[in-house]
Amino acid sequence: MNSTFLFTVHSLSSIVRRGGLMYEIVVDTGGTFTDAILIDDDRKIFMAKFPTDHAKPSLGIMGCIQRFAEQRSCTTQELLKDTTTIVIGTTLPTNTVVEKKGAKCCLLYTEGFRDIPELGRRIPKDEIYNLKLPAPESFIPRYLRFGIKERIQFNGEVVTPFNEKDVIKAIKKAKQYGVEVPVVCFLHSYINPEHEEKAGEIVRKEYPNVVLSSHILRRWMEWDRLSTAMIAGSVKPVVSRFIGSLDEQLKRSQFTGTTLFTTCIGGVASPELCLDNPALLIGSGPAAGPLLGRFLAKLCNFENVIVIDMGGTTFDISLLPGATIHVTPEMRVGDFINALESVDVTSIGAGGGSIAWINNRNMLQVGPASAGADPGPACYRKGGQDPTVTDADIILGTIPADFFLGGAIPLDMDLAKNAIEKKIAGPLNLDIVAAAHAISALVEDNMAQGIFLGAVEKGVDPRDFTLVAGGGAGPVHAAAIASRLGISQIYVPRHAAAFCALGAALANYEYVLNLCIYRSEAQLRLDELKGWYDVLEEEGVHTLARQGLTKENMKLARGAEMRYFGQLRDIVIFLPENPRGGAFTDQTLKDLIREFHAKHQAIYGWSDPTMAVAISTLKLRAIGVRRPVELIKQSLSDKDASAALKRKRQVYFQEVGGFIETPCYDANLLKYGNIIEGPAIVEDPTTTIVVPKGAELTVDAYHNYMIRR
Repeated sequence: MNSTFLFTVHSLSSIVRRGGLMYEIVVDTGGTFTDAILIDDDRKIFMAKFPTDHAKPSLGIMGCIQRFAEQRSCTTQELLKDTTTIVIGTTLPTNTVVEKKGAKCCLLYTEGFRDIPELGRRIPKDEIYNLKLPAPESFIPRYLRFGIKERIQFNGEVVTPFNEKDVIKAIKKAKQYGVEVPVVCFLHSYINPEHEEKAGEIVRKEYPNVVLSSHILRRWMEWDRLSTAMIAGSVKPVVSRFIGSLDEQLKRSQFTGTTLFTTCIGGVASPELCLDNPALLIGSGPAAGPLLGRFLAKLCNFENVIVIDMGGTTFDISLLPGATIHVTPEMRVGDFINALESVDVTSIGAGGGSIAWINNRNMLQVGPASAGADPGPACYRKGGQDPTVTDADIILGTIPADFFLGGAIPLDMDLAKNAIEKKIAGPLNLDIVAAAHAISALVEDNMAQGIFLGAVEKGVDPRDFTLVAGGGAGPVHAAAIASRLGISQIYVPRHAAAFCALGAALANYEYVLNLCIYRSEAQLRLDELKGWYDVLEEEGVHTLARQGLTKENMKLARGAEMRYFGQLRDIVIFLPENPRGGAFTDQTLKDLIREFHAKHQAIYGWSDPTMAVAISTLKLRAIGVRRPVELIKQSLSDKDASAALKRKRQVYFQEVGGFIETPCYDANLLKYGNIIEGPAIVEDPTTTIVVPKGAELTVDAYHNYMIRR
């Protein structure tokens, strides 16, 4: 069986404008498949998929590139010679942390503070009252934590001088224990990194890959900074090997362009910057999805959007009220926190490869375990024995067994039925169709619940949102999810299966810098603030210049972490982008405070402009602008979609009582203005769009699909 897949889209919806570009390749390495898009010099988008190899993720990337070359009847070398940029999103570092397969690290800490890893904020929200919950494991066990005599106060003042001998002793012990990466985290190094940098100079002689917490994250809250530094240390060797292997393969294929990686903030960064701070790559894969969601919201004038991306392994959720991407400094990765600013994306174990199973109470469960790409669902004919969501979908007809991934993988209906009969239908005394529907309905319930809980936490009503559905499996289940939540409008982009890859194509260079000051409103002085922001701006410009950007392509946005005086938690505020060196005036400060009151009102339902405000941290967002993407509209056709009718086949719709002869339309033949009444199916090489009874699908000017009911 052919295990590689190529999909090419030539429809007008694929056309983009991007000034002066030859080829750009954007790759998203997922848990099951590696998805890629190529934007060519004729301004068309091409798609490719390749199974993800978790041991060697660069194989999936190079596999997609090879498929693009084969389609264009050229060699990989010829294709890459004409490629200016390759953008890569990867889940490798995140998986390394979650699976606890990172490097062996040791910790150099301020003497007397050995147990910060145990004292950090690590109680899961859903287990807050469970007194029997075992303490989470730490990256670094106590025997690999070495105290260093030194102490810096909260104001940066040195209280206890730095002891070099303690560092030398610690490194000798680290060598004896086979440590791969030392992590240095001293108290208050965010305000004065002098001692950490001295320790780094000594450690670097034996360990060039030493991690300094003040270089990873300049924030107070010791646990947050330590957790992020430990994450960076844990994944640094695997990131280094991955980037080195990929760079070697690209150079061997004569690629001389720019390689970029998507980051957790939803931007892109150079390999060098990612090697300096590997924590930038944690959660970076799903972070690109909301970029496309925001782009589509602005394109179609949606006020609020919920972005979902259902692939083979996970279901990613992001809520964008006001079409605004939310960031969080508390992205949870397993038992740890990545405190770098990250796009707020919630992931649950619900994908096409999610395994259906029966628990010890004889109740059906779906996920979070996934069959992945190897062996994959039972219907893949690769030896998989466990029933999955994809197996259920082909039995129900919502995924065509003969047109999965454009026919590149003919799915085996009998194997799907056998798996569900043996492990679900038989034990639960159900017929196969009822069991398949139960699997599909349960995973839809899980996904709808994930969205609902996220909306409740943010104080918003999902019924006020448009659901933007991405991922290969997203459009299959989007209508059912929307129905459960009372959402009346669904938007499916033409290239939903490469959702995050398309989002990454929209990403700019972006980096967030912090400077802790903690000042009450009465203590703030304009000249001090201006000086501090100047320091941040100089560093931001330097960071962008390192990646080859010129000042003409740079934008800076000032911000702050603020609270009412006496509160414990901050709210992040950013002002509009400004040119470098822009004046910081009394009005600028008033704008920050006004924005804080407004955001506090939006989040908590109250604000008090008469209360004193405190600024704990100054922030700067350094942005390097890449070439913009612009979709080109098609010419309007008529409402009649009959010319795109491909066939009719049996598809299961619960609302009509079971299987019904259902019209199936060829996505490539649909035109702007076509309208399809449900129940119906739109068959695309990379996904299937299910239109239930009572719903209406309209093809818009960009060959994307609007579903209303």
